[in-house]
Amino acid sequence: MRIERLALKNYRSWRDLLMDPAPGVNVIYGPNGSGKTNIVEAICLLSSGSSRRGRLPLQILHGAQEADVKAKVLLQNGQSRILQAAIKASRLYAREEGGKWGSFSTLSPLPAVAFDPSDLLLCSSADRRRALLDEACFQAAGTYRAQRREFLKVLSQKSSLLKKIREEGAGNRSQLFSALLAFNCQFSLLAFSLTRFRAKAAQAISSSFSRTYKRFSGLEADMEFVPSLPEALEEGGLEKVKKHLEARTEAEIASGFALLGPQRDDFSLFLEGFPLSQVASGGQAWMAALSLRMSQFEALRNLGPILVLDDVFAQLDPDRRAAILSSLPSGTQVFITATSRKDVPEVEGWNAIPVEHLG
Repeated sequence: MRIERLALKNYRSWRDLLMDPAPGVNVIYGPNGSGKTNIVEAICLLSSGSSRRGRLPLQILHGAQEADVKAKVLLQNGQSRILQAAIKASRLYAREEGGKWGSFSTLSPLPAVAFDPSDLLLCSSADRRRALLDEACFQAAGTYRAQRREFLKVLSQKSSLLKKIREEGAGNRSQLFSALLAFNCQFSLLAFSLTRFRAKAAQAISSSFSRTYKRFSGLEADMEFVPSLPEALEEGGLEKVKKHLEARTEAEIASGFALLGPQRDDFSLFLEGFPLSQVASGGQAWMAALSLRMSQFEALRNLGPILVLDDVFAQLDPDRRAAILSSLPSGTQVFITATSRKDVPEVEGWNAIPVEHLG
């Protein structure tokens, strides 16, 4: 899958942009603040419906009423389609050309995996690690997005009820407790399903993470999924999840929030057998984060995803830059941003694009 044409209007710093990317490696280079990251962010918006760089209104060019992102996409089957997203105030709308505007969930997926400097947080932030698993599940499993959205709704309702029971004490406790049991039933079903989806994604990523990290750094690294409800992965897992949640009900009431569930899932990273966060240098942590994204990409290979590498090469020595480029699968469309063309080793068929020539 690849983008044949990308058009931006009033998106971030771009009032108008039109570019026809090459089917292989595209290197967009120019000084900091010239809008390179805004271009690849727009691609990710069409893929995920969100941004890692703040709320949607911030993506509208100052003074404009809305922003538009449009891409002509060539599918794996050789057919083309045009995807379009529009940001108006704090809402994101999407459609395929000729169709009606709707929520982003109505848009056919554009598989993409992106690495940017903020991914260094993968080594220290459980929230960011959960987000990586969610991204992999969104693209690999069509029902995951809706199930996660429903889970977050139930989690919010359950948390509100737990706080209410704790605050009211014995008064009206019986009625509220019955409502909590009903929420726990929904919670169990969704938690069971999401945990299994994430475990499958984690296994696919983990299987290539060790290999990828060793190729980039020569060291041994491992990834281990740590679910909050590990019994969901066992035989008879749903009933075991229900019993575990039931056993923790009083503790959850006392704390006023949900102690168990996918909102507490995580995965651990190890370097040469030790927790990576404790022993890794800055460069080793950087390579671990990049290896995770490259492994996520590998896990989605059958979908033909686009790969985005935003400001990666400035932190790496020439040998590692070459190792990354040599690891890119043939036939993959890649977008790389860099401050200088010299930061990216030239590869056959690449398309070097000075950012000042765009727009």
